[in-house]
Amino acid sequence: MWYSELYRRHLLDMHIEDWDPAFLSEFSPETYVANLKKARVNYAMIYLQSHVGLCYYPSATGCVHRHFQKHPDLMKRTVDLCHAENIRVCGYYSLMYNTREHDRHPDWRMIKADGESIRSGELKHRTMKCAPPMGYRYGNCCPNNPDYRAFTLAQVDEMLDYFDLDALFFDMPFWINTCHCEHCRAAFGAPIPIDPVSGSGEHRALVEFKYRTMGEFVQMITDHVKKRRPDMPVEYNIATTVVFGSDVGCGEPVLDACDFVGGDLDGEPYSHSFACKFFKNASRNQPFEQMLSRCKPDLSSHTTIRSPRALKTAMATTMAHHGASFVIDAIDPVGTMDARVYDRVGEIFAFQQPYEKYFRGEMVEDVGVYYGLRSRLEGQAFNSCSCSRTLSRTLIRRHIPFGVTGAFHAIESYKLLLAPMLSALEEKDNARLTAYVENGGVLYLSGFGNAALVEALTGHRLLRTTQESRIYLAPTAEFEEEFGWFNAKYPLPFDSAAPVVAPGADCTVAATVTLPYTVPQADVFASIHSDPPGIATEIPAVTVNRYGKGTVIWSAVPLEAVPQEEYGAILLGIVQHAAPMRFTLETDAPADVELNAFREENAVTVNAVSLWEERGTVPSFTVRVETPAPGAVRLLPGGEELPFRYEDGCTVFESRALDIFDMYRIEW
Repeated sequence: MWYSELYRRHLLDMHIEDWDPAFLSEFSPETYVANLKKARVNYAMIYLQSHVGLCYYPSATGCVHRHFQKHPDLMKRTVDLCHAENIRVCGYYSLMYNTREHDRHPDWRMIKADGESIRSGELKHRTMKCAPPMGYRYGNCCPNNPDYRAFTLAQVDEMLDYFDLDALFFDMPFWINTCHCEHCRAAFGAPIPIDPVSGSGEHRALVEFKYRTMGEFVQMITDHVKKRRPDMPVEYNIATTVVFGSDVGCGEPVLDACDFVGGDLDGEPYSHSFACKFFKNASRNQPFEQMLSRCKPDLSSHTTIRSPRALKTAMATTMAHHGASFVIDAIDPVGTMDARVYDRVGEIFAFQQPYEKYFRGEMVEDVGVYYGLRSRLEGQAFNSCSCSRTLSRTLIRRHIPFGVTGAFHAIESYKLLLAPMLSALEEKDNARLTAYVENGGVLYLSGFGNAALVEALTGHRLLRTTQESRIYLAPTAEFEEEFGWFNAKYPLPFDSAAPVVAPGADCTVAATVTLPYTVPQADVFASIHSDPPGIATEIPAVTVNRYGKGTVIWSAVPLEAVPQEEYGAILLGIVQHAAPMRFTLETDAPADVELNAFREENAVTVNAVSLWEERGTVPSFTVRVETPAPGAVRLLPGGEELPFRYEDGCTVFESRALDIFDMYRIEW
């Protein structure tokens, strides 16, 4: 694919109104392209329309921004200038978020149970006594409305007819709220639930409805584009799969409509790494896009910029996963750009560019974090999203090679699958997970949300849930060593109720539940400051089962959800006790240095990135990688040879002192 070698990408955010004639009046295609060249950008995403609903081309179907009414070819000239400078162009289009069409077509609106949209309700009920909420700025149209669907396809046709585009990007493919319009009611086939209990049957039906209808909408758009331009890549913004709950309806059906995936996320480095791993395995083609605002902390702070080190660390994390670094800048309302931003981005892209030819191979993933996209249930203390992200942090800090997988990705090759807090909404993938274990895989499960899977693999039967909202995990004698400081008298605390199960036959209990002396919040208590452990029980807290050729470790509560280091150490210790395994890559690097390895036919590339933005140089550390006997270890991109030794099937070498990013190549 032509885009497979383009790793330096850019978007100039242009959600600009037109009530002031000055807005966008100073936009210059020549200045825009000059800034892209300065920044070494080779793939530009360009706004053809915005959340406001204003088009930046001579549309016959929609509303055209007033400045572009006077200068209709301005954006077309921008696209042509990019092509003249060898910069590929992706057109940007905003789905559902379209304030102009929301206002012009009340019957297109995404409406709440009270019959009003978010925008109309807030405009109607806000007063001058307080600042209005931001929601009033955004008008949302319903993807189930046939007229809005026809309008969207007509606008796609206009863009394809008018511009010479290389790709199309569609933003906001999710439900901002549950829509109760007549078309949604008809598509749902029953009264649409209002605030259903999280995880209930009604809630599950609503989530499935949102997944299905959003998938149908975006697939309709992709099919329409492909009919016109079979060779044109289509992408949707899937950021909500990482930051929002399953109620937004963005999941596997949206992934299926993408040629490659990406999303705009402004999280801390560990979250950034998790997103890279998810995007990489969720994307049909590579590279995935990791979009990053240059503003600090995000685009709401229009004039701020990340420090050179913070920006370089974020982009180096994407480099370490062989993804495309995608910088988002924001245009000034009058249409100008801060040229200093492009000096800074250019310096970092100049650092990245020599490494790009080595962005190849298959990422080494001994462990898979099974991310349940339908199990991001809101209103619950722990869900698959929060637990998977914290678990990802634990694995990074313990230098265990892993990837993020799920129903969207193959699972057969993993030595270990860690599946946090799956819900019944994942039952469609239960057969695949069961087969994985039956064929010799090691699977960790937490919670009892996916009761069918837990019961099938362990034989456990749910009886009830503890009244106590704080419990303790007391290790049995066989597993006491794995619990470190904690033992039966001084067990491991966990702030959550726990499922009480009748254990299946032939399971090994690794820990039991200890309860406090009283139910927390009761009038009587043992200790005024806390609820210490007091009542030992035989309720299983952690169990180990053999199933087929494989092993299942089940925990009543998600140990992986707690960021304190000892919880992750205990979890991984239990796994290693139940199913000992050696990992492909080991190192004594500091915990906040992440190492990723990529395997090719005759080489392994090892990428090291320091995730602590504020630290200085990291001293040299040892890297140990399972490989055939090597001929050389090289520091890239220069290719200098490093000393190494080969022992026990592993290449062992010393890194150099690490600033932010280094790449090593083991060749045989």
